[in-house]
Amino acid sequence: MQNTALRTMSSSVNSNLSQNPKTSLVLVVDDDRGMRILLRQIMEREGYQVIEAENGRQALEAYQHFQPEVVLLDGLMPVMDGFTCCQQIHALYSNQPAIMMVTNLDDPESVDRAFAAGAIDYVTKPIHPTILRQKVLRITQQSQLVRQLQQTNAALEQHTKICSIASEDRATQIQRALALEATLKRITDRVRDSLDETQIMQTAVDELASALNTIRCNAGFYDYEKHVSSVRYEHTTNSISYQNHVFQMDICAEIYQQVLQGVSTQFCPLVVSSSKRQTAIFVFPIKYEKQPIGDIRLTCKAQRTLDDLETRLVKQVANQCAIAIRQARLHQAAQAQVKELERLNQLKDDFLSTVSHELRSPMANIQIAVQLLDNLASQVKEQYGDTVLQNPNYAKGLTYLQIIKAECDQEINLINDLLDLQRLEVGDQPVDLVPIDLKEWLPHLIQPFLERAQQRQQNLQFHLAPDLSPIDSHPNSLNRILSELLHNACKYTPPGEEITLSVNFHPSFNIFQFSVTNTGVEISLEEQDRIFDKFYRVSNGDRWKQGGTGLGLALVKRIVESLNGSIQVTSYDLQTCFTVQLPFRATYSNSTAL
Repeated sequence: MQNTALRTMSSSVNSNLSQNPKTSLVLVVDDDRGMRILLRQIMEREGYQVIEAENGRQALEAYQHFQPEVVLLDGLMPVMDGFTCCQQIHALYSNQPAIMMVTNLDDPESVDRAFAAGAIDYVTKPIHPTILRQKVLRITQQSQLVRQLQQTNAALEQHTKICSIASEDRATQIQRALALEATLKRITDRVRDSLDETQIMQTAVDELASALNTIRCNAGFYDYEKHVSSVRYEHTTNSISYQNHVFQMDICAEIYQQVLQGVSTQFCPLVVSSSKRQTAIFVFPIKYEKQPIGDIRLTCKAQRTLDDLETRLVKQVANQCAIAIRQARLHQAAQAQVKELERLNQLKDDFLSTVSHELRSPMANIQIAVQLLDNLASQVKEQYGDTVLQNPNYAKGLTYLQIIKAECDQEINLINDLLDLQRLEVGDQPVDLVPIDLKEWLPHLIQPFLERAQQRQQNLQFHLAPDLSPIDSHPNSLNRILSELLHNACKYTPPGEEITLSVNFHPSFNIFQFSVTNTGVEISLEEQDRIFDKFYRVSNGDRWKQGGTGLGLALVKRIVESLNGSIQVTSYDLQTCFTVQLPFRATYSNSTAL
């Protein structure tokens, strides 16, 4: 009766499998009929074909007839338990069956016993359908891969027995392919990160000559204007060398016509070499930006041919060389541009330094002359009284004198800024540091800016952290930093807006933080990256039309860096903040303090 049931089940399963050959077959083994029904429903909903068995003995018979891909096996059953069944299936069949134990037992001994018997997974009841589906899916996938591998291995073994000679040839070919792949990898690794064109090409010809056992391997580059190909790199076992030899491309026009179109070619020279042996030459183009710039040329014995693997190797090496050459030439061009920019920048700095020094003396003389004229005007006013102010010529003279004085001061400030920058960039001996009591020092610094802010209807405030200890720094340098930042804040802040100077000390980092914040103005991200550049000024930002040189923030940044500090700017929501961080005790960084 049991055999009849197996035959009926076999007919049904074979029919379903023939309709859908990709369907996996699952054997459910459990003495609990309800559990078998539950497992069948879970598996059938996922598209699996399911057969059942009540105990281990039925499972062995079912496995023999149907060879299912997955077995869901209970641990405790009558007649034969699951552990014994699992062990016997593995002992009887060499196709590594995929068996998952599905049992109430969750003690460590049962788990160890299951895996020792050959189970590949272990699930305890009650069953979680989602987890079971995923585990069965993984197992079926692994089982299919294992079976495919077993079938492939069996076919390969059968093929090896039938065609042992062909197999040996194939093994030799595989070894050859691996050796060539290793050569390609070695060449690629050596030329990929190299920026030396000579090293790139010499590596390529040396490796190819060794791997392909050629008489000669060389690399030539083309001069399209002169229609010549110059051999620059060579590896040869022959006493005759063609390195630095120049070939006229017109003489071998048919060959170069193909190469210039990007097609590799092969030919045998009509002129026999001095060794009186005919040779075969293989030419592979090196393409740079879709145009051949040269070629790799292999010289072999006349009867030698290159198989597909060898041809593929040389083509790939030529491509790798082209990529590496492109990188090397781009790097050389970039380095040349960098050197040229450095040269121009040095010329600019030298020019500015020279001009600044040359202008300082005449500007100082002009300033003295302006002071003398100002004193003379004061003497005239004292001699003739206020009536002299009614003289139009005197009034015009005073106006012109004020214009000259203002322009002279602006030019002197520019010259001083340039000289300060030059001195900071060159570097000199550090200046001694002194302790600065910020509570007493800052009010004197801020006083002129309070008056300026009041005149422009701006609200200037400053906040000092309580118990602020003195900072060891250079007074002139610190004065220049904060004065420039406050000057810029007053310069760009609209009437009715606020300017705030805040000073804090962070003992955990031993750092003083100075923040100058102004509202009503915002600096774009593009300009934030440039505001510390020399001569750069924020466009349309000077609402008071005071002018400027664009050197102030560049000087501030350089002074801060000379004190081993840092400066950052943040600007958003119509608010801009410059933050300067200085160490508790400044240490100069190869620069002169101002």
